[in-house]
Amino acid sequence: MRSFHSLHMQSTVVRAGLLEQPLVQDEKEKSVDRPCAVRVLRGCSCCAILLVCLILFSLNQYLAQEDGLYEVRCKTVPVPGLTEFVPLFRAARICYPKANGTFPLHLFAHGDWGGGAFFWLGYAGLQEQLASYGFVVPAYLSCWFDAECSNGQASFLEALKTITFLERHPNVAPVDWTKPYSASGHSTGARAVLMLAALRDNPAFLDNTTFASEVTPDMRTALVKLKGVIADHPDPMYDEKQNPDIPNFRITETPVFVITGSGDWIEPNGSAWRDFQMISSRDKVFINVHGAGHMEPNLYHSEGPFVAFFARAFALGDVSARAKIYGEGADSLQRTLELAHAGDYNSGADKVAFLACSRDKTAVPHGFASYCDQGNDDELIWSTSEEVIILK
Repeated sequence: MRSFHSLHMQSTVVRAGLLEQPLVQDEKEKSVDRPCAVRVLRGCSCCAILLVCLILFSLNQYLAQEDGLYEVRCKTVPVPGLTEFVPLFRAARICYPKANGTFPLHLFAHGDWGGGAFFWLGYAGLQEQLASYGFVVPAYLSCWFDAECSNGQASFLEALKTITFLERHPNVAPVDWTKPYSASGHSTGARAVLMLAALRDNPAFLDNTTFASEVTPDMRTALVKLKGVIADHPDPMYDEKQNPDIPNFRITETPVFVITGSGDWIEPNGSAWRDFQMISSRDKVFINVHGAGHMEPNLYHSEGPFVAFFARAFALGDVSARAKIYGEGADSLQRTLELAHAGDYNSGADKVAFLACSRDKTAVPHGFASYCDQGNDDELIWSTSEEVIILK
């Protein structure tokens, strides 16, 4: 989905509003003054776009709910082979703790309209927030728009190219290469990390697509180290325009955290819940945050700490981080973020706002435990109709 679609529309409206006002001049005057008028109109449009960008940047930097223990530094590194029309953005921005030592890798994937120069406006704050919890966080800047990467279907390749580049150049960032990896993404980026999980768990995923030949042995080796993914306001994985290989999309082992909000009107109603139901991994978590819109990760990113906790819990075995996700304490996920109400937009089965499933067959809350088993039946047939599954 186009995470910065509203920004584009706003700039279009500005242009339209200005151009609809006719110049009150005769033909002779128009022939003389039109170039000047055009320059004025273009200047006003650029100013409007710049103003919107400045507002987004300010919100992104200062509205974060919480940061971790570390101060953070960032740098931009060229990554040959990334798919991007603008050569400058064939690169990755890498953020990491400003401290001695090495840290585990957590890849971040941006949404549509969120790469290139827009990355700093929409995602710099969230990326730095994740790094403050003790991660090296590379984020590819390529695939500025979904259209550059097959409507976003190939964005997962940018993630793999970035990871394997860092593996080949281990001194570029202070990564602890002995530790497993994790990954998160927003919108199209969420779709990309879910595809990474499916490719890890089912090597046949994408075999019958044009992308199969681009997945190298090094990429498959890197995927083995992926131990958890977080899909933040994901695209619908049951839509063939989003997911190029629905029949082989099987996440059977990789832990997955799906985040949405009752204010997300950009994705189809209930699509995040349907994505959650398509996942058969026993370790999976769903949350629908009351009032959170699709642009939440670009603005407040109040879910950021829990993205980091989920990654630490499953990639690093951090028991205290796991308690933040599955626990019921005052600082837990379900107590910190306001849960959507029954019947709210994007609620699962019209009533589920939070569900944390675990491979030990426990569920929080226990009353929704039956939903943890959906996606684990070998006889499920996935459908793109209004009904998510049909049981034989």
